[in-house]
Amino acid sequence: MTPAPTRREVVQCLAACWAVGCGSGNDSTAQSPLCTSPSDGSPTYCLVQAVVVRVPGVDTLVLGEAVLTNVDDNTAVIVGRDDAGYFARSAICTHACCIVALCADDYCSDPEPTPDTCGSAGPGAGTVLCPCHGSRFRLADGAVLNGPATVPLPSYALVRDGADALVDTGTPTDPSARA
Repeated sequence: MTPAPTRREVVQCLAACWAVGCGSGNDSTAQSPLCTSPSDGSPTYCLVQAVVVRVPGVDTLVLGEAVLTNVDDNTAVIVGRDDAGYFARSAICTHACCIVALCADDYCSDPEPTPDTCGSAGPGAGTVLCPCHGSRFRLADGAVLNGPATVPLPSYALVRDGADALVDTGTPTDPSARA
C-alpha cells in the first residue's frame, strides 16, 4: 500500500499543475495521480486520509467556542459548540490545503495561531481564517465568507465520548448536524 501524500506534496503538485495547465484540457500534459480531479467537474479537496480524530476536553467548550486539533499536515479538525450542540468541520482550507486558524471575533482581528502537530488551539469564536491566502469561513456551517476559497469547509460526523469528541473525517455530514 502506498503511503498517503503529505500536504506539502499535494500543494507542490497543485502548484506544478497550475503552472503547466493541469486539468485545462491540454492532453499533452501528463498528470500526476495527485493532480487528477473528479470527472463530474466537482472541486478536488485536500484531505487525503479518512481517520477518526479524538478531540479531548470538548465538554469545557461554552456556547460559541471552538477548538482546533491538528493531527498532521493532512488532517486537522475543528469542534465547535452552539445552542444546537457540538459540530465538527475540517480545518483544512479548501483553496490551497493550508490549516486554518481560529478567530477570536467575527472579523478575525486576532487569530489563534495554528497548533503544532498533535496540538490544539482554542477557544475561537464564529469564524476561521486561512493564513496562507486570507480565505475566511463561518464556523457554524463552513460557508465561505471571503475568498479566494469558493468551497465551504466540509462537515464531519461527531460522536461524544465522555469529555471528548470523536470526529470521523471519512463520514461527511450535513452542516446543520449536531451531537
